Amino acid sequence: MSRAALGTWAAVLALTAGAAGGVDPHMDLSLMPGSCAACHRGHGVSRSPMLPAAQTEVCLQCHDSRVGIDRLVAAGVLSAEADPVQMGTALAGAFTHPLSSEAFSSEEPGAVVCTSCHSPHRGMPPRGGSGAATGQRNLSPRDPGRFEVELCQSCHGAAGLGTRSPLDLSRLTNPNNPSYHPVEAPAAERSPSVRPELAGREINCTDCHGNSDPAGPRGPHASQVHFILRADYETVDGTSESETAYALCYGCHARGMVLDDSPFEHHRLHVVDERAACATCHSAHGSLENRSLIRFGEEVFVGAVAPSLAAGRLAFVSSMPGSGSCYLTCHGYDHAPESYGDEVGSLPPPMR
Repeated sequence: MSRAALGTWAAVLALTAGAAGGVDPHMDLSLMPGSCAACHRGHGVSRSPMLPAAQTEVCLQCHDSRVGIDRLVAAGVLSAEADPVQMGTALAGAFTHPLSSEAFSSEEPGAVVCTSCHSPHRGMPPRGGSGAATGQRNLSPRDPGRFEVELCQSCHGAAGLGTRSPLDLSRLTNPNNPSYHPVEAPAAERSPSVRPELAGREINCTDCHGNSDPAGPRGPHASQVHFILRADYETVDGTSESETAYALCYGCHARGMVLDDSPFEHHRLHVVDERAACATCHSAHGSLENRSLIRFGEEVFVGAVAPSLAAGRLAFVSSMPGSGSCYLTCHGYDHAPESYGDEVGSLPPPMR
């Protein structure tokens, strides 16, 4: 295909992208005078989508560093006004989203490439914002006609609700569960500690997962915090409670209400005095069996928590806020059960 023909196709695609909700920078000839030839070759590597190299290598020609951008501007591929997101430093983070360095396309079995999450040929959601959760659902960067959570679940939800795969999170965020973080639907039971502007609203996967550097590229590409989280989230018992240690949680939940004005009256005892981590009791995505994101009964062993020695099980029984019973052994104390509030839970006898 000639360079002139590639330019014609670029113009057609730009019009199509504009009709879909805004011209993608990749299709804007004022920013990419190199047109389609900036990324594609007339024949390309065999069995590739007309690419001269593996997809990650092609994308990082523009999206690695300022040095690479300046080189392409000098070559006439980019205009001086082009401002590609620079991903090189972010992709060198301690915890990164996996990328298949040798793959050419997201259609290759098991491959994770840039176009698994992004589309360079259609309109993109706008950049910007403070990064704080707003209660508004984000659009998918791959298909602006769908939501971000649908994109994430295309990999992290494909196995269905019956799976126990740790990568399949749709089973935990399912709105039919007793409790779940509200990425698919507003929470069925609102936490009083949630910021007022988020009450009754939905959040996004990238409200928690993303770059820990607020000045860096947005999105769950890489982070200095484990699980590609945007802020610190200590998961090991023995950590002293602070705004920093649980910065991720306190981004949406008011610290004072969590510690001193929660329906569960013993939060301060557990989190501050006994230095139990939030993750010791709560699942960050949802619970298949319990209220309040409590994870007991869904894992045999969780952090520093083990089944109750006397009762022989790990479980949580509760049917109302501010009341319940815990069957577990934690911080050297056997709850067999330990109850709070007006409700005293009971479990059927263990199977023999």
